[in-house]
Amino acid sequence: MVKEFKNRKIKVLPKAVLFFFFLFVISFSQVAGARAGAKKASDFDLRVLNPALSGYNDFRLGSFRGHVIIINFWATWCPPCRHEIPMLKKFYKSERANGVIVVGINVNNSLEGVRSFVKQYNIAYPVVYASSGVISDYGGVNEIPQTFFISKSGRMMFHWVGEISGGALYGITNKLLKMN
Repeated sequence: MVKEFKNRKIKVLPKAVLFFFFLFVISFSQVAGARAGAKKASDFDLRVLNPALSGYNDFRLGSFRGHVIIINFWATWCPPCRHEIPMLKKFYKSERANGVIVVGINVNNSLEGVRSFVKQYNIAYPVVYASSGVISDYGGVNEIPQTFFISKSGRMMFHWVGEISGGALYGITNKLLKMN
């Protein structure tokens, strides 16, 4: 009898974890949906550090109206930031055809080494170097990584502090893609 209960418990555990994850995503998205008047994302126009890989020379947020935009603040010296890069690369490659744009905003103390890092890691999404104005406009960015999700209408709908999971990245983005 005890063994049978343990087997059921093992079979139920993944379903329970999945249920709570979806509950979290649904709850999270309902909060965002309730904030229909979400703050307009601050526009910026910055020079792209990887034009050969990304295909962009400059990145102006306002020129991507109608797209879901993922803004990821990061630094080369940050282990969680480095850990996110392969996932963000894969995400961008799979989602850009759906109108999703990823932009990495680097917050290193100096630009030295950022271009070579981006080239070494073959980062194809546009990477820009943060200006003090952009850092200020996005709340000071005192911790990294931080990821902002911008709706097609240019509204800041979600803000994730810390390393983001693939499930959250795809889940939030898919929700935003379904919004008008």
